[in-house]
Amino acid sequence: MNKIYSVSNVNKYIKMMFDQDPLLKNVAIKGEITNYKAHYSGHLYFTLKDEAGAIKCVMFKSYAMNNKVQIKDGDSVIITGSISSFERDGVYQVYVKTITQDGLGDLYLKYEELKLKLEKEGLFLKEHKKQIPFLPTRVGVITSQTGAVIRDIINVSTRRYDNINLLIYPAAVQGPGAAETIVRGIDFFENQENKVDVIIIARGGGSFEDLFCFNDEILARTIFKCTVPIVSAVGHETDFTICDFVSDLRAPTPSAAAELVYPSKLDLLSKIDTLKNRLIRSTNNFIDKNKKYVQTISAERLVKKPKDLIEKYVLTIDSFTRITENVIRSSYEGYKNKYINLVALLDSYSPLKTLSRGYSIVTNIEGKTIVNKADVKSGEDIKIKVTDGIIESIVK
Repeated sequence: MNKIYSVSNVNKYIKMMFDQDPLLKNVAIKGEITNYKAHYSGHLYFTLKDEAGAIKCVMFKSYAMNNKVQIKDGDSVIITGSISSFERDGVYQVYVKTITQDGLGDLYLKYEELKLKLEKEGLFLKEHKKQIPFLPTRVGVITSQTGAVIRDIINVSTRRYDNINLLIYPAAVQGPGAAETIVRGIDFFENQENKVDVIIIARGGGSFEDLFCFNDEILARTIFKCTVPIVSAVGHETDFTICDFVSDLRAPTPSAAAELVYPSKLDLLSKIDTLKNRLIRSTNNFIDKNKKYVQTISAERLVKKPKDLIEKYVLTIDSFTRITENVIRSSYEGYKNKYINLVALLDSYSPLKTLSRGYSIVTNIEGKTIVNKADVKSGEDIKIKVTDGIIESIVK
């Protein structure tokens, strides 16, 4: 034994050895979560174990904030990160960067690949986002027809604005074929016959696998091309899907979507009252401010030169009077000629005018006009109206 080392020197050397190993800089480890603790600082601490061993893990806040998976003791997961030594305590641990549920590794890779692809194409850009209407007349909701989501949306909407108009399109929100039913729902509400002002796509919370139908490429492109603004309300606040990124607005929960779409009627009425009072105050201030100005003008112009002002306004009134008389005279002549023409036309269509040309009108005793021979019978009394009277006759 040639040299005696301090504890800190040994720990520093061990850490250096860990950090020099390229294999330990990026590793993926599969195991079961135990001793899980979410620290108030935002860091996550837990142990990953299998049937033969265990290793300590820490996930710092910067990575934990982007973590899509909600973990708990007993979960089987796959973590990625680097292995190094914590120099102060002389223990090694995994510094975790990502956590995925065991069995969802392929799904997560597909999610990241599609997200990157669509992002490069510009489908997530803010400049493509459509404005959500301030007070929509009709709102379409695409979600499961059973469960708490639709009830929450209805309850929140009616509480905020009582005269709402919600149209529900029942769709599958989990499992094979779910994305296709959501696409059909979008097409339904975009159709002119069922046109709505805004569409809400909603689903409650769930695992990454449960929400995976919202990471469908066809669904994402349908949302992007849709002419109606779409609000995505999928999962909880920490859940993110492709649907969230491509929609015009993301709501953290379905209830929050209803709050974003429908303003509070009470808040609107309160704001209207505030603006009304502000307008009244401004008007009163304006009137008060200009009272002195009016008084000054009155003193300078009406008191000093009242005759000039009166003569000016007399001339103006005379000018307007002449213009008005000309307009009335012109209109009168036009209407008079039109009246004469209409009277002449009406007179030409008069039955009496027809009688004067040698025609007559034949009726029975009740006054019903006789048109055909079949309308009378022998011995029946009839009346013949001619231009200067009535001839009473009997049919022979």
